[in-house]
Amino acid sequence: MSMLNSRLSKVAAGLAVASAFAVAPVASQAADTDATGTLTAGGLTNTAPVITPFGVTLTGFPQGVNTAVGAWSVTDATGSNDGYSVTVAASNPTVGGVEAAAGTGGSLTLTPKDATPADGNPRTVGPQATAAQVLTEGGVTIQNADPGTGQGEWDFAADASLEKSLSVVIPADASAGAYSSTLTFTAAPAV
Repeated sequence: MSMLNSRLSKVAAGLAVASAFAVAPVASQAADTDATGTLTAGGLTNTAPVITPFGVTLTGFPQGVNTAVGAWSVTDATGSNDGYSVTVAASNPTVGGVEAAAGTGGSLTLTPKDATPADGNPRTVGPQATAAQVLTEGGVTIQNADPGTGQGEWDFAADASLEKSLSVVIPADASAGAYSSTLTFTAAPAV
């Protein structure tokens, strides 16, 4: 029995030591450090779409033809939240690099599309499309991002197979030839 008492005494002593550690408060320790960095403003940029070439046989009457506009994008990395606008200007038509007499009443009309946020862009409100615009040398606004909207990259999808958002009016007195007009897409801060 003394052996049993000896064992019980040792177990009791061990439990007493363990209990003493369990009751002792453990103080938590914390240390602070700062994570700092500088965000430098980027730019306001855009791409221009590819325009599908078209062909028409002159008839001596005014004609209209629609052609497809490819995908393009605008990116506001300025970090300003000031908003911006996108304009498109169309140069006078040329034939072989020489300004041509395109006839009376010819025009290019672009029907702007709605933008969708690019992958990873958490914004839900981007630049808003205007109504169809007749393009001029001075440029017309096709998209507006109000202050507080439009940051990040916004994509404009290419026209679908049956959709063609650039309308070309060919006047009755147009001369034959391979015409070219340069469309310039410009993103600029809101004024």
